[in-house]
Amino acid sequence: MEIQTRPFEPALVLAALGVVYGDIGTSPLYTLQACFKDMMVNQDNVLGVISLIFWSLILVVSTCYLSLFLNASNDGEGGVLALLSLFNKKQKRYSLLFMAGVLGAGLLLSDGMLTPAVSVMGAMEGLEVISPHLSFWTVPFTAFILLVLFASQRFGTQKIGGAFGPILLLWFLVIGFLGLWQIVHHPLILLAFNPYYAFDFLVHHGWSGFLLLGCVFLAITGAEAMYADLGPFGKGPIRMTWFGLVLPCLTLSFFGQGAHLLAVPAAAANPFYYIAPTWFVLPLLILAALATVIASQAIISASYSLTKQGILLGVIPRLKIVQTSARRTGQIYVPSINAFFAIGCLFLVFFFKTANALTNAYGIAINIEMVIMAFLIVVLAYQKWQWSIWKIIGVFGAFVLIDLAFLASNIFKIVSGGWMPMAFALACLVVMLTWYNGMKALRGVCARKLAIEPKEAHQHYEVEPHMMELEAIFITGTYDKQGEYFFRYFDVIGARPKRSILVTVEVHPYPFVKQGARFSLSKAPLEMTHVTLHFGFMETLDIPKYLKQMNEAKQLPFALDLECALYFTENIALTASPGRTAKLFAWQKRFFIFMFANTVGTFAALEFLGLPKDRTVTVGAYAEL
Repeated sequence: MEIQTRPFEPALVLAALGVVYGDIGTSPLYTLQACFKDMMVNQDNVLGVISLIFWSLILVVSTCYLSLFLNASNDGEGGVLALLSLFNKKQKRYSLLFMAGVLGAGLLLSDGMLTPAVSVMGAMEGLEVISPHLSFWTVPFTAFILLVLFASQRFGTQKIGGAFGPILLLWFLVIGFLGLWQIVHHPLILLAFNPYYAFDFLVHHGWSGFLLLGCVFLAITGAEAMYADLGPFGKGPIRMTWFGLVLPCLTLSFFGQGAHLLAVPAAAANPFYYIAPTWFVLPLLILAALATVIASQAIISASYSLTKQGILLGVIPRLKIVQTSARRTGQIYVPSINAFFAIGCLFLVFFFKTANALTNAYGIAINIEMVIMAFLIVVLAYQKWQWSIWKIIGVFGAFVLIDLAFLASNIFKIVSGGWMPMAFALACLVVMLTWYNGMKALRGVCARKLAIEPKEAHQHYEVEPHMMELEAIFITGTYDKQGEYFFRYFDVIGARPKRSILVTVEVHPYPFVKQGARFSLSKAPLEMTHVTLHFGFMETLDIPKYLKQMNEAKQLPFALDLECALYFTENIALTASPGRTAKLFAWQKRFFIFMFANTVGTFAALEFLGLPKDRTVTVGAYAEL
């Protein structure tokens, strides 16, 4: 259960609107268009589909996510990796939970490509409503907007982030008013509040009605963001924003589109834009473009945050992370992920060409991610909360069945585009498992290699070592946390710095570390002091910053001149032994060595640990994996 509380801040409600609800808030752009693509528009079908959408919003989003899932957090932080870190690595079947978690993370990363493509293209298809002659420009304009969006990531979002909330507020009010206007003119649509019409639709349409659930699911895509963004906003603002504004306006929009379809069946070509007066289509298109850019920015930023979590938790290779704001540590930019997203988005746009076609790939990725999240929370309830099986079935049973029904329907979209996010997620799974198991194997190799000689061997010299007149800070690697390679280096050169400390970074499976628990001290060989800096998986690693704080507080055994001290890092040259090792196949070992060589070098340490470029030296070693 959530153990961290925060005071309620009204400003967070508006902020949550701009970040949390951009994705689900733009679902009216394409949901009904997808639903009626191959289905006759008549009263029974319209009432049935609108009823299915409404009760999906109520049962899945309002009840499952808002009432239940938000109570499961890691010290107030949500998201699939934050959830995964709650489990004990030594418990039985942890490997199954781990694979589910990293697959969910891969699916969320694929969402970082799909959401911008489908949302922006859905907005740009309003050009066809303005004039059929403008349909040619839908794809070029979509590509241009996406290029600008990804190119601007390196500048950060802090300067425009404050406008996100007000723009989304205007968006929801506009789509709510347009829907209400249609409902007033065609109140028959209000019958869709009765769940009988949803049930009757499924019964009478049989298999085709079941397959349509995959399109209905598009209305709730973005619900996963509520849980992922739990940390920055908290439960209160997320719930208040949903029930106070988002749910009413989405309901009005969907019901309004349905009401207009009852009167004008031909509007099924683009139900969202056709409910607007002709003179308002262009302003609505501009507003939709802004809303979809905001929705895209939210999922892109979430992907950066997820990447950082994965790096700190040891499941993603160490990538370059750029801090784009000096005041807000959450404002980050990952160049390699951004470039990959940009290429992937453009490929999706030019490959599918319409938002309707893109929804085939879009729905299944989010659906599987939501099923994985539900699975992890159910296991958490059983193992950590000590709930009985009957209580779990009573609380979660209906919601899990609904998720599985949506998934069963979406499975049939794999052939028509759903294979793309699945392939990307599986690729992420291979990368994460290879990295995780590779680092585990490397730590084992280093431990065996360093155990060959007694640890006391380097504590006594036959000849007194030369004491170099310099101050040094030795940063241990994750595979050699006792700094044994540095001591071997002293043995080889017969010298060591006159004043030095050993520093190890420990990242814990909780988001933040209290300031009082930031560091711990212990003795190291050669009368050195071993400083262990503790971080949570949501924090930014900055070794010089925290050593400076310790220095100023006189918590080090001696005052370090941090402006002149040299930083030493470890780097291992790896080679692959033939055959399989531990959980790594031969090809995985080669792949791991390639990733290791390109992400754990000196430059990566400079960027990742905040070390000064002009005063960092690498000490090399060799190991066979």
